[in-house]
Amino acid sequence: MNSSSLKPSRSYNSDLLLLVVYWLLASPIIYSSYRHDFGVERALAGILYTILLDSAAVYLLVFRFLPLALQRRNAVVVLASITVFVVLDAHCYLFGYQLLFSKHPLHWSAQEVLNSIIQHTQSYGMLGILMAGKRYFEVQKRLLQTQKAQTESELRNLKAQIDPHFLFNNLNVLRGLIQQDPAEANAYLGRFANLYRFLIRHKDDDFVTMAEELQFVNEYIYLLRHRFGAAYSFRQELAEAAELERLLVVPGTLQLLVENAIKHNAGDEDDALLITIKVTETELVVWHALRPKLTPVDSTGLGLSNLRERYKLLFNKAIGVENSGAVFSVTVPMVRQAQTWSAA
Repeated sequence: MNSSSLKPSRSYNSDLLLLVVYWLLASPIIYSSYRHDFGVERALAGILYTILLDSAAVYLLVFRFLPLALQRRNAVVVLASITVFVVLDAHCYLFGYQLLFSKHPLHWSAQEVLNSIIQHTQSYGMLGILMAGKRYFEVQKRLLQTQKAQTESELRNLKAQIDPHFLFNNLNVLRGLIQQDPAEANAYLGRFANLYRFLIRHKDDDFVTMAEELQFVNEYIYLLRHRFGAAYSFRQELAEAAELERLLVVPGTLQLLVENAIKHNAGDEDDALLITIKVTETELVVWHALRPKLTPVDSTGLGLSNLRERYKLLFNKAIGVENSGAVFSVTVPMVRQAQTWSAA
């Protein structure tokens, strides 16, 4: 039996438990009142009748009429059904209690019925409030669980979309180095392994510290320099007040922004394209001059779009993108972790 089939059973069991606890607490109070006025036998019969009538009334209101109202069914039909129920319930209340406790003939005047409606509403009101409140919190809990599951599913899908093409580019560089400079190829392979060790280590993480992200991008920049020589240069501006071990970002944020800059902009060894990485206490900014490549690069825009969605899902914050025509910049918000948090 799967977990989904067990949830309704657990809910019904907890409803029953609430009902039992309520009547265990309420019955002595009702009994003392009835016993003083009507004696032991009638008091016990009155309690039993109260339990049955009030429980039935709450069940119908909370588990039948309330769901119909929330589902926005025909309002006239729902209202008419509730009205009929209230009137019939009042007659049951009036009939039962006059039969148990009154020596006078039954009266079915409008005033008697109205008084019966008011008295019985007071009788089962607290139980109804408790049961409806419990149902409300259960619905809210299920809603939060559903939203969490949906968010986790979306994040898994976004992670699966990360473009791995830079893997093949670096393997090609490594092949060339092996043929030309085996010693350098060995060093390159070590840095390449560090990069992928980071990816594997954090493949299931939603965020990493800024210190870890900078370490990762430094390994990535080392690989880029072997591919492009001095065509691209990099500068890091780290605010002294920024606590890199406590600032959180989505894994691979810097790698994606650096890769995006190189993919769309031409570098030149005589006039390198400067890519600046700036970290403040609240945000990460990457910017560079615009030098569009002569041959347009095929791009789906998936990388930046992916990053936007992940920050929106995880932090409920937006990434800022500015294109002035001369400079392109991306601003990524960061969050500060609690002192007790430690990276996996």
